[in-house]
Amino acid sequence: MSKVGKSLVDHLKLSAREWREQGYPCDDYPLIGFILQFQSEIQGDQLTLKYLREPQFFALEIYWYVRLKLKSPKVIDLYKHYYGSDKVEFLDAVGVPLSSDALDYVEIDNIIQRVQSDQEFVDNKKLQTLHEAVILDYPSYILALAMGAGKTVLIGAIIATEFAMSLRYPSSEFKFMKNALVFAPGTTIIESLRELSEIPYEKILPPNSNRDFLANLKIEYADKGKDLQVQKDSIYNLVVSNTEKISLRAKKRSNQTQIAFEREEVSANLRLQKITSLPNLGIFSDEAHHTYGNTFDRLKRVRETINYINSQRPIVAVVNTTGTPYYRRQMLKEVIFWYGLSDGIRDNILKDLKNGVHKYEIGEQDDQEVFRDIIEEFFDKYQNVRLPDGAKAKIAFYFKTQEHLEKSRTYIEKSVLDCGEDATQILVNTQKSNISEIDEFNRLNNPDNQKRIILLIGKGVEGWNCPSLFACALIKQQTSRNYVLQAATRCLRQVPENDYSAKIFLDSTNAQILDDQLQDNFRTDLGRLQLETKEKKIVSVHFPIKTLPTLELTRTVKRVVLKVSSKIEIQIKPPTGQNSDQIVRSEINLDFNSPGEILTPTGMFYELPSSDELVDCHAAAFKIASKYHLSFISILGNLKEIYPEGEIPKQDLNSLYKQVEVQTMDYEEVEEQVKEILALIRFKDENGNEVFEKDENNSYVHRLRMQLKTYEQMIENGLLVHNSEQNDKHGLTFHYTPYNFDSRPELYFFRRFLNILNENPEDIEVFLFTGGLTDPNKTDFHFEYLGEDKRYHRYYPDFVIVKKSGDFYIVEIKAENEKGSQNVNAKAKAIERLQKMQTHDFKYQIIYTSSSSMPIQELKELRKWIGIRGK
Repeated sequence: MSKVGKSLVDHLKLSAREWREQGYPCDDYPLIGFILQFQSEIQGDQLTLKYLREPQFFALEIYWYVRLKLKSPKVIDLYKHYYGSDKVEFLDAVGVPLSSDALDYVEIDNIIQRVQSDQEFVDNKKLQTLHEAVILDYPSYILALAMGAGKTVLIGAIIATEFAMSLRYPSSEFKFMKNALVFAPGTTIIESLRELSEIPYEKILPPNSNRDFLANLKIEYADKGKDLQVQKDSIYNLVVSNTEKISLRAKKRSNQTQIAFEREEVSANLRLQKITSLPNLGIFSDEAHHTYGNTFDRLKRVRETINYINSQRPIVAVVNTTGTPYYRRQMLKEVIFWYGLSDGIRDNILKDLKNGVHKYEIGEQDDQEVFRDIIEEFFDKYQNVRLPDGAKAKIAFYFKTQEHLEKSRTYIEKSVLDCGEDATQILVNTQKSNISEIDEFNRLNNPDNQKRIILLIGKGVEGWNCPSLFACALIKQQTSRNYVLQAATRCLRQVPENDYSAKIFLDSTNAQILDDQLQDNFRTDLGRLQLETKEKKIVSVHFPIKTLPTLELTRTVKRVVLKVSSKIEIQIKPPTGQNSDQIVRSEINLDFNSPGEILTPTGMFYELPSSDELVDCHAAAFKIASKYHLSFISILGNLKEIYPEGEIPKQDLNSLYKQVEVQTMDYEEVEEQVKEILALIRFKDENGNEVFEKDENNSYVHRLRMQLKTYEQMIENGLLVHNSEQNDKHGLTFHYTPYNFDSRPELYFFRRFLNILNENPEDIEVFLFTGGLTDPNKTDFHFEYLGEDKRYHRYYPDFVIVKKSGDFYIVEIKAENEKGSQNVNAKAKAIERLQKMQTHDFKYQIIYTSSSSMPIQELKELRKWIGIRGK
C-alpha cells in the first residue's frame, strides 16, 4: 500500500494501534505492556480507560511506541523510518519542494545536510520548521492536544511511566528518564502545573510500580527562593520551573538595576548548574509554541537553555506539549500526535460553537449598543445555567487598555442593571487590581462565588482554567494575534452534564484575526468550527443513598516468604578494609617464543583507583528492597545510619548486596486462603478519599462517556432506565440510576425478574444490574479471565442477586449465537474456579436467548435457588 499522502501522525497512530492489538509486545522491557494494559480494557473494538482521556492515552501510547519500538529516533530518522524507501515520498513528507530534474541528482542525506547548514536555502524554500527539527542533537517530540484535553496530566503520565520503567530496569542500557524538568513559560502556567502533585498516579501505574514511584518521587516548584533544593547527581526529581528561573541568562527588565540583574543572573545560573548535574534528564516544555520565537530566526531562551543542558550532559529526550502545532499553516515536523479543536468538540471534551460566534462592525454600531447586546444575549442564554457543583455560568471581556476598560465598564454596568441583574456580579482583574480583586478572581471556581462578568487586561488566557466560563468577548483590536486566539477560546472547555454551546463575541477586526489564527494553527476556520457537533455524549449516573451488601469470596494465594525460623532483622555494616570490589590489575608477560604458555603472570599487581561516583541512599535502598523482598523503609533507615550524608560510594554496592543476600537465603512458597470482601460500589478508596464527584445536591455522580450514536440507539430502544420508570415495590434494585443496559434481553430479564420479586421478595436483599459500571476504582465486582487474545481482562457480570444470608447468584445474559465462544467459556471457567473454594452458597448462570423475550425455562434454576415456586 502506498504511503503517499499519509502524514507522520497518521502513520504513528496506525502503528500504535497495531501494537495495542498485539498486546504491546516488548521483549526487553515487558513492563510497558503491563502499564498500558493496566490503564485500558479492550473488548473487541471497544476501548475503556480507567482514568486518562482517550487523547491523553493515545498520546502516551504513541510516545512509548516511538521510545521503545523505534528506539527514540531523532525526528529526521523518524521520517526516514516511514518514508526513507522512496525519495519522492520522503521529501514530500518533510516539505522540501524540489523539481523532478533536481531529484535525479540529489540524495536524501545531501538535502538534510543542506537544510541543517544553509540558511539561505531554508529561507528560500520556506523550510523553517524542518530546519528546527533537524538541527537538534537529541530526540525531541511534540504532543499537540487542544486546550482542555489535559496536557498537564499527560506530562505527569509520561514522567510517572518513565520513572517506573527506570526503577524496574535500573541497569538497562536503554536510557529511561531518572529526572524530569518541566518548563513553564510564565507564572500563570506554573500555577496550573501544580496539578502534577495532585494526579492520582495509582490510576496510571500498576500497584507495585506506583508504590515504588511514589516512594522515590521528589517534586519541586522553582517559583520562589533563590536556589533549587534538589541534590546534585540525585535521581527521581521532578522540577517545575518557569523560563526565568532556569536559563542561560536572565533578561534585564526595564525598571531593574544592573546589580539586581546580575544577582538574578547568578541565581539562574546556579540553578542551571544543579539541573545539568542530574543524570538521565528528560525535559518537558509546556505550551511548546513558547519554545519558538515569533519567527524562526531567533529561538527563545527555553530552546537555547535546553541545548545548553544537553551539551553539558546528554538528555534523554525533550517532550513538548502544545495546543497549536502549526507555524504559518505548516505543521511542526516534531509533531508525533495531534488532537485538535474539532476533535475535542466531536468528543465532547470541548463545548461546541453552534450559532455561537457573534460579530459586530465597530463604527457602524455604537459601542454602548454592542455591549448591551452582549449582556442581553449572555443572560438570555445563560441566566440559569450552572455547573453540577452549582457554579454559575460566566462571561469574560478582554480589553487592550485601562481607558477602554473603564469606558466599557460604564456601558456594561448599565446593561446589567437594565437586565434586572445586580452590578456587583462584575469583577475587574488587571495588573492594577487590588488584593481583594485578585483574591476574588482566584475564587471564581468556588461554587459560592457570585461574580459572573469578568473584565480583564492581560489576564485570563494561558493557564487559566475556569470551568464555568461559557462566553468570551473581544471588542476592539488586541495587541497580539495569538492573544486573540487564546482569549477567544478560553470558554470552550467542556463541563459535565452540559448541553449548552459556548459563545464568542468579536468585533470584525478580531473576528478576522481569530479566523486567520484558526487557519494558521489548527487548519480550520470559524465557519467550519461552528459546524462541528458532538459525536459523544456524557450520561450522568446518580447514586441514591442506600446501604449495599458486600460479597465474600475465598481465594488461594501463593506467596514466597522467608521460612519462619529464618525471620531475622537485616543488619548492614559498612564495608571495611580491602573489599572484594576493589579492582586489581595483574601484569601478564606475552612470549610467543615460549614452548609452554604464551601468557605468563609476572607477579606484579596494581590496585586501580576506586570510582568516586556516588549513589543516592533512596535509590540503593529501593534496589536492595526490591531484589530481596524486604521493607524499603527498614533498609533505607539502615543505610542512612552508616551513610549519614545520604550518598553511597558505588563500589560499596556489591558488598552491601552480599551482606543482605547471606541473611535472606532461606525462602519457601506457601499457600494461603484469603477472604476478600467485594464492595458492589466503592465510594472511597484505600486512603479514605471519595472516588465519585458530587452534584449540587451533594449526591455522588458518575460520568459515562459514549458515542452519540450509541446514546441515541439506547434512547430509541429504551435501554437507559431510570428508577422512576420502574415499579420496585420493595426497594430491591437501582443502586444507581439510570441503568445503562447493553441489550434488550438484559432489559427484559431485569423487568421480568423484578416483577417476580415484587410478588415474591422472600429473603432477597438486592437485585442489581452490575454490567454497566465498569470502573475498577468504583466497584470490586469484577473477575479476571484469560481471553482468546492471551491477555487477561476484567469481566463485569450483568446481574447479581443477594440473599439476606449473604449468599449470592450471578447471572450473565448472552445471545444464543455466543454459545461456545472462547471468551464466554473463559469467563465461566474463571467464576467456576472461585465457586469450588467457597464455603457459602454462590451460584453462576449464563442465560442464552435468541429473541427479545426471556424464556420461562431459562429462569427455572434461578427461581428454585431463591425459593419461588409456581409459574
